[in-house]
Amino acid sequence: MPHIRHVVHTDTDALAAAAARTVAECLTERIDAAGQATLALTGGSVGIKTAAALAGSPVDWERVTIFFGDERFVPAGHPERNDGQLDEALLDSLGDRPTVHRWPARTAEDSDVDSAAARFLESLDIPGGDDPIFDVTILGMGPEGHIDSIFPHTPAVAETERMVVGVRECPKPPAERMTFTLPAVRRSRHVLVVAAGEGKAEAVARGLGGADPTEWPVAGAVGSESTTYHLDEGAASALN
Repeated sequence: MPHIRHVVHTDTDALAAAAARTVAECLTERIDAAGQATLALTGGSVGIKTAAALAGSPVDWERVTIFFGDERFVPAGHPERNDGQLDEALLDSLGDRPTVHRWPARTAEDSDVDSAAARFLESLDIPGGDDPIFDVTILGMGPEGHIDSIFPHTPAVAETERMVVGVRECPKPPAERMTFTLPAVRRSRHVLVVAAGEGKAEAVARGLGGADPTEWPVAGAVGSESTTYHLDEGAASALN
């Protein structure tokens, strides 16, 4: 298993800037090697700040395909959707240069989250076998260690085969969501976990310590080439 490391920054601005630099370097390296690259973005305050810091990066965005790690199953334009926040932080500034895969929105005619998740998966060209889906995945993290919409002790964290699932009765509102699963996250070349604040300290320590992912989902978020936690001093406060 590739080495998991962490980097501590003075504040969230420095954290986001450093994470964005790493993301840009990894994307550019992959574009140089393969002609294209894939990136999974995340919501949350630090995830959005990291996306905003990417806006000025010298990446050949026309060669990048962008996904969102998860999405709230609410109508298009709803303020709780991740894609609207990420549009404002990054994507609006990129125009139509990257290819962006957006999760389905809830409508009166399409209100079943499982069907919407299955349809979204069918629309994707997922590589076969164990080949990487994402070159870079950015993950925020909750105080209980959730990533994307993968929460402890839920069907989503227990999923071992499907790359995408619908989420019902989510512990954090809104109750219905769609998410890539841990098997999909692990098919990332590089995983960056971005976390800030003392409230995240225990989850950070558990993730870096290799805890059971069913208890602390972030512990299951491991890239095939690298896994790096970008932390502020508060989030790193429980580390030895």
